[in-house]
Amino acid sequence: MIGDGAPAGLMGKDDKILTGLTYNQLLNYSKKIGNHSITVLLGHESFDYQRDWTSGSKTGQVAPDNVEFINYATVTGLTSYTRNYATESYFSRVGYDYMDKYIFSASFRRDGSSKFASKWGDFWSFGGAWVISKENFLANSSWISDLKLRASIGEVGNDSHIISDRNDSGSEINGLNYYVSQPTFSLGNDNGNEGGILTYAAGAPDLKWEVNTQKDLAVEFGLFKNRLRGSVEYYHRNTDGLIFAVPNPLSSGLDYRMENIGSMYNRGFEISLDGVVLKTNDFSWSLNVNASTIKNEITKLPQKEIITTTGYKKLAVGQSIYDYWLRDWYGVDPADGYALYVADPEKMAANDSTGRVVNGVNVTTDQNKALMHYAGSAIPDLFGSFGSTFKYKGLQLDVMFSYQIGGLMYDTNYSTLMQSGNNYGSAFSTDILNRWQKPGDITDVPRLDVTRSPQSNAPSDRWLVGSDYLSLRQINLSYKLPSDLISKLEIDNASVYINGENLLLFTKRQGMDPTQSFNGTTQNRYIPSRVITLGVNLNF
Repeated sequence: MIGDGAPAGLMGKDDKILTGLTYNQLLNYSKKIGNHSITVLLGHESFDYQRDWTSGSKTGQVAPDNVEFINYATVTGLTSYTRNYATESYFSRVGYDYMDKYIFSASFRRDGSSKFASKWGDFWSFGGAWVISKENFLANSSWISDLKLRASIGEVGNDSHIISDRNDSGSEINGLNYYVSQPTFSLGNDNGNEGGILTYAAGAPDLKWEVNTQKDLAVEFGLFKNRLRGSVEYYHRNTDGLIFAVPNPLSSGLDYRMENIGSMYNRGFEISLDGVVLKTNDFSWSLNVNASTIKNEITKLPQKEIITTTGYKKLAVGQSIYDYWLRDWYGVDPADGYALYVADPEKMAANDSTGRVVNGVNVTTDQNKALMHYAGSAIPDLFGSFGSTFKYKGLQLDVMFSYQIGGLMYDTNYSTLMQSGNNYGSAFSTDILNRWQKPGDITDVPRLDVTRSPQSNAPSDRWLVGSDYLSLRQINLSYKLPSDLISKLEIDNASVYINGENLLLFTKRQGMDPTQSFNGTTQNRYIPSRVITLGVNLNF
């Protein structure tokens, strides 16, 4: 036995039970009178969630090969907690259409959450569509098959930002919990055998739902007998009442309080096209493509700026939550291999020993005196997918690619592999072979120097890399067996197929997968698995 288990052994056990129950009741009504159609939906939904966690440990094993608590003598740890969360919703929707040409809908819902003292929020939506292709002036069009204009506006509530829980070590994740509206206390702060309790949070009785208001305007079309179909949509989603942790005065003894004091918006376009390129009696070839854009901007914050816990971003009004806030990396000094950053004049003292002038630029070897700046965004200029389908008699081939153009990724994994030699036994990237080694070396990799690791490897725009990618997301090849062959076996349909997922990925840096995260970081994330599947479908 070694470590905490020496000399007589240690045994620990964690039990975690997550229980979720959802109840739904729906009432539908529809009526058609001539050219008029009416639909009505009434519903109720309730959700109950409970998380139970128990953890214990003991030392002093009595008999070998028995890992039950009773076989250990001394309790070294014992704790547990229960978390409860519930929502209740009542909702309704009314739809009306005239001749499948003029379509209207309206909905209203009332949602309650156990997280808030004022539990209930009211949310609504309205939508309408005009099927222009059914108007008389387009009835005889030779090239417009379908044409629809639709628009909608509505609100939804959000309480998920305060769904965080304690992790398995018992500490709060992001300081948020299911009981944020109530005063809470921290137990387990004992002094020997004397029990102890501390105030944890004062509670936020005025906290309420975040509200997302979304507006959509779209055109859907089909041309040339629907051989070419597509849509163009504009969306604008505004989020009000964002929940933030607002710092408390030091005299309060509490770190922060939760308030609805933030706003931001997302807006952009979504375009999709689907067309039949070639079609004969036995063969067809179709293509599809979609593309999306997004713009994000913060419009209100509880304070002028907020530095995120990752250290890579700074939230500020007029900026995006996806913008990077990083040190301005300059390069490597050929004379001594030191890492250089553009110097912040407000942090540099007169005749500062860390200051240098390179090509007329004031730089510093101290990362704490580097100029911080917005260094770009994780948001791509364009992202989406495209694919193709080939059919020949019973044979079908489907191929799908996904892509992203523009955007930046902070490659934390790469920065770890470019450490300065201070992490003994850790791996290096092969790029470390390009490091500075002697005066006069021109390179962008600093010297290996364990005494200067914080200066060489500090978070900076050095670690940003373009997140453009092209991914062969899926290929499926299938063959439908002839009916005259399978009918003898009393089988209605039969097909065999082979399917591949996540087969190829082309990026600006080998080993980096921009598809794993939209927020632009690679830390502690798994890349999608490559999956090959063989199968048979039979219908009797």
